[in-house]
Amino acid sequence: MYAIDILQDTTATNYEKFTFPAFRYVLQNLEIEKSIIAIAASDLEQPLGLVIAEIRQDDQSAQVHSIFVEPTHRSTGIGTALLTGLETEVSNRGCTKIEMVYTTGKPTTPALERLLQKCHWAPPKSRMLLCKGNVEKVMEAPWITKYSRLPSAYQIFPWVEITDQERQAIQKQQETQPWIPEDLIPFQHENNLEPLNSLGLRYQGQVVGWVINHRFSSDTIRYTCSFVRKDLQKMGRIISLYAEAAKRQYKAHIMNGIWTVPMEHESMVNFVKQRWFAYLNSVDETRGTGKLLK
Repeated sequence: MYAIDILQDTTATNYEKFTFPAFRYVLQNLEIEKSIIAIAASDLEQPLGLVIAEIRQDDQSAQVHSIFVEPTHRSTGIGTALLTGLETEVSNRGCTKIEMVYTTGKPTTPALERLLQKCHWAPPKSRMLLCKGNVEKVMEAPWITKYSRLPSAYQIFPWVEITDQERQAIQKQQETQPWIPEDLIPFQHENNLEPLNSLGLRYQGQVVGWVINHRFSSDTIRYTCSFVRKDLQKMGRIISLYAEAAKRQYKAHIMNGIWTVPMEHESMVNFVKQRWFAYLNSVDETRGTGKLLK
């Protein structure tokens, strides 16, 4: 028989393997991290499962960061007990809703979605595509070659070389006649960018597009933010940016790339599904769900 308990500092480190590396630090500082709730399942002090959530005071909600049950003890009700125990605890602390974002494509995804349905969470909604690929395979795509050459009116340049005047022009136009989706404004993604293949696109001397990237690991670059002015999108100019970025990455022997595409950017979602799919290692989704608490 298992027990469900709120973790304390003295025992929390025994459960580190049950969550992502990014969240293991909170298990070492539960007395300090007052907004964090960690609820564990155990049998005679043997760790069996863990759920971690964070309370957000600004909107009286809780965000589930991870939930995990020891494989040999799954389908025994532990996952349900952890999630319902968490719901009760965050409700007692004043939360009126609880939410979760997760990634599909994992062996545990079907079990997680069955658990959420059993606990009466809202049907999951797709938020983003999560794409992973090998740059050598991506460069085999015929449209990479097709769009590699640009007319003379265009110029691809390293993003680190953008001038102050160009920055000011982009900002001024965005203020007076917004032309960039808020989540794709380049300046908010520049921190620790990857200079190797973060690129800008000029058309007739004006900056009209960009791809801003970040080093995810020694062999992987994350393509964080990409955009080309709307009137130029149907000409495939953003593909030209991707093609050049991929070439520079390949020459540097950094072979893997990852990126996400928010579902609200329908043209990019369709492009991935229709053109990219065959040349990628995987295309998964991030999904979001939640539940109102009484």
